[in-house]
Amino acid sequence: ARSRVVEMQQALAAQTEWTRAAIFDDTCTVQATAGTQVSPADLQVIATAFNDKDTTFGNGINIAGANYEVHRFYEEDGLIYGRTHSVDPREGEGFCLARAKVTAGNVYAIITYKFPVLSAKAVPDLQNFIKQHVTN
Repeated sequence: ARSRVVEMQQALAAQTEWTRAAIFDDTCTVQATAGTQVSPADLQVIATAFNDKDTTFGNGINIAGANYEVHRFYEEDGLIYGRTHSVDPREGEGFCLARAKVTAGNVYAIITYKFPVLSAKAVPDLQNFIKQHVTN
């Protein structure tokens, strides 16, 4: 298990298009992280994002004091994503939260990204990362 965590950490560090990333489990234990850290307090709230669609849409996702509006919520696919509010999309920052089932429960991955990276690229990239490095 230890070498798997090391490999996941190295793969995460190689993702240069993401400004921050964290892989964590149901207990908010971080398995790998890269870029700007996500606080344990933020992770505890983020881990509940799939519990109630209306609440998550209403409150958005908060990371390091910034509020990210939720634009898409796909319960079945385990995906929630959106971006910070800004008039110019080149100035905002996007986020994607993915949930995957593993033997021990759920594993979550949260990433943030800035222009020119858009959700059309970041979301499938995160899904592929999870398939390759988290649930394999």
